Amino acid sequence: MEVECQLLTWDHIYRVCFTIAKDVRKSGFKPDAIVAVGRGGWIPARIISDFLNIRELYSVKAEYWDVAESRDDAVITQPINVDMSGKKVLLVDDVADTGKTLNVVVSHLRKAGAREIKTAVLQYKKTSEFIPDFSGEIFSRWVWIVYPWGLTETAIGFLKKIDNYKEKSTDELIDEIKRRFNLTLSKEIIELAKELIG
Repeated sequence: MEVECQLLTWDHIYRVCFTIAKDVRKSGFKPDAIVAVGRGGWIPARIISDFLNIRELYSVKAEYWDVAESRDDAVITQPINVDMSGKKVLLVDDVADTGKTLNVVVSHLRKAGAREIKTAVLQYKKTSEFIPDFSGEIFSRWVWIVYPWGLTETAIGFLKKIDNYKEKSTDELIDEIKRRFNLTLSKEIIELAKELIG
């Protein structure tokens, strides 16, 4: 197996977000605002903001990962666009994998004037150099986590790793992705991914 994947369901995500919100409340930390790390943190941040009843929800976009492949460094591609001066912030992302994205975003928010920053991720991998304050789950080994909001993106990334994928049938591609990446994707997702690649 080239890359071991773990596909998470919407229900699983929802329960993990609930756990994080409960842990934040239990800790006594009362954020003024939630900042999502785009793109992976957008959906969890919105769910957690609901569970914490926090209406101030903002976003910073940072990029480090392609599908199961990292870039050289994490960079801010869309900075925070509101005044963070003096705010207590809960920064939310989907995963702490290497920690590079969280490091760069925390630094960015400090420069923007945030008074206190706590971090929360759905999944914390012990491969991360950054240890979040709150995590819904801890992974002791590295696996590529596939979120329900990133199925097509994942399919596109894995199709590009398959030699002559354009000549293969959808069923053949489903089987190869299952064998090589331990991931079961639907016919519809594979066909959409092929169409989007062009």
